[in-house]
Formats: sequence, C-alpha cells, structure tokens
Amino acid sequence: MKIKKGDIYVIGFLLIFSLAFAFAISKMTSREKGNVLVIEQDSKVIKEVPLDKDDEFRIEYGGHFNIVKIKDGKAYVSDADCNDQICVHMAPIHDVGETIICLPHRLFMEIYSTDDANNSREDKIDKVVR
Repeated sequence: MKIKKGDIYVIGFLLIFSLAFAFAISKMTSREKGNVLVIEQDSKVIKEVPLDKDDEFRIEYGGHFNIVKIKDGKAYVSDADCNDQICVHMAPIHDVGETIICLPHRLFMEIYSTDDANNSREDKIDKVVR
C-alpha cells in the first residue's frame, strides 16, 4: 500500500489541528498564581494576608475556631473544631480564584492577585452564607 498525496494532507491537517487543540486547552487550564489570601466571615472581609511569608493565625467565630496556615505561598486550614472537618481536608490553595470554605463557621477564603484584590472584588458575584 502506497501513501498518496491526499493521505499526507489529511495527516498534516490532523496533526496541526491536534496541536492547536492541545495549545488551546493548556491556555484555558493555566492558572495565575495569587499573592493575597482574602478571608471573609459573614460576607465581611476580616483579614487580607500576603502569601509571600509563612504565617499562622486563629480565626474565632461564636466560640469556635479555625487555624489558618500560610506556608511556601500556599494557604490551608490546619485545624478546626467544626464537626465535618471539610475545610481541614481541602488541598492547599495558591492560584487566583481557588477557595476554602467552612460552612459551620461561615468562613470563606479566596486567593487573589494584588491587582485583583482591590479592583475587581466588588465586581464579582457575592457569596451568600446562611
């Protein structure tokens, strides 16, 4: 069986199409690294913490607590006294838009970039915690 000229065109087209598709997918899934952790409780910003230095702090709400740690530019909840412990088991966050939420303590944490933290936060859809 001999390869014809048309076969080469089809193979070339499929190769170019595959590369373009792979490039588009990689652009869509690439995330911007954030540098600010914004912590909200009851829809009010209670703390903005830079991710560039390691830190640990306690957030209290109604006699309960969450321990938030920042290490190597990533933020996570290391301990909490809520029953479900979902916030403790979530992976560390570091990319813009990633969140950690503790519903029992009405805690919402999100990563922003410095430019994003002050300008577009008001433009985003609000969160509702009941």
